[in-house]
Amino acid sequence: MTALISLLIISCDNTNDIKIGNGLEIYLTKTPYSSVTYLKTFNLDTVALMNDPLLRYKDIESYDSLIYKMTLKISHDSLKIGDASVHGRMFIVTIDGKPIYYGFKIPIISSVGVSSVYINEPYESLDNLKNNEIVFSLRPKISPDPRNDKRIIDLLKKDKKLK
Repeated sequence: MTALISLLIISCDNTNDIKIGNGLEIYLTKTPYSSVTYLKTFNLDTVALMNDPLLRYKDIESYDSLIYKMTLKISHDSLKIGDASVHGRMFIVTIDGKPIYYGFKIPIISSVGVSSVYINEPYESLDNLKNNEIVFSLRPKISPDPRNDKRIIDLLKKDKKLK
């Protein structure tokens, strides 16, 4: 009987039911564009994305829109890109499968400038972040700032993930 009750409780837990393509997710592009090889003007809707997201919505604990820091329910070390050079690797931020903006994940020890949103590869002794935090940086400061797109803020606010 206890096993049956446990099974019912687990099956009612909807936190694992969030399907890929729902909420805010981050995808790598199928073509490994770097900050020097991507097209300066392109339609985000036409960029082919990997099948599985790099970061799923269920793994986001909170987002601080003042300092652009995202706290995760997983370690930032699990966001491996693998083929990122000093020029980074393009990612696309989506909401419900629709692209919102692009950026690059770059090694923190890279001296190459990126003219867009970027996330530094975690490096504990240099980034001063907790194991479950990432920061979406922007160079140069551009307007409008895509990191606080109204669709992102509205979704996170609705789900009580906005600080």
